[in-house]
Amino acid sequence: MHSLTLLILLCGAVLFLVVILSSKRNENLIIDRTNSLPEIIDLIISGLQAGMSITETLANLGKIGPTCTKQSFLKFEANLRNDGNFQRGIDELKGEFKDPLADQLFETLIYASKFGGRNAIKILQELSEYVANDISLRSEILARFSWVQNSAVLAAAAPWLLYLILRTQENARIAYSQPIGQIFMLLGFFLTTIAYFWMRKIARLPRAKRIFITNPESPVLY
Repeated sequence: MHSLTLLILLCGAVLFLVVILSSKRNENLIIDRTNSLPEIIDLIISGLQAGMSITETLANLGKIGPTCTKQSFLKFEANLRNDGNFQRGIDELKGEFKDPLADQLFETLIYASKFGGRNAIKILQELSEYVANDISLRSEILARFSWVQNSAVLAAAAPWLLYLILRTQENARIAYSQPIGQIFMLLGFFLTTIAYFWMRKIARLPRAKRIFITNPESPVLY
């Protein structure tokens, strides 16, 4: 029973870490892509001012764009060469970025490609300023509320640090080796996991709903 409990706890801890690291990596990638939008817009404006078409400008971002978005634009370029469907390529970029601000950028480019880009540069300049202000404000708010996520980590780790300290005492080792003690450990791990994810959820800030997609999903969260 004792070995089985330790095996369950070990597997649960490994799974917990894998989920957390994977979730954190995905969140960081979305944030990095969002934060790169002002640079992307400036590069698009520069390309249009240099006389490049919208498709050429987007394809060129796979070479000169921000590192975190190069792969997405290289894929866009490859898909465009294969079927020449600009709309489908833009939809795939929306799926990569998963961000309402990026949706606004891509919709602007779709509009410019269909009806001409006479005012596209002016619109993009205004969009760049708006996006930069939005990202700056959100970053400041996230920094102020980062203590909630730090508290979640501390709250999840504290009971197990206490458990390790108690294990140094003979009476505690005997108590935790009993069936009731092992059940208590498993229940504690289960409740700790729920509490951690709940605290992370309330620490996230809701973002505007994505309206420029066929099937709007729930608000994106940082």
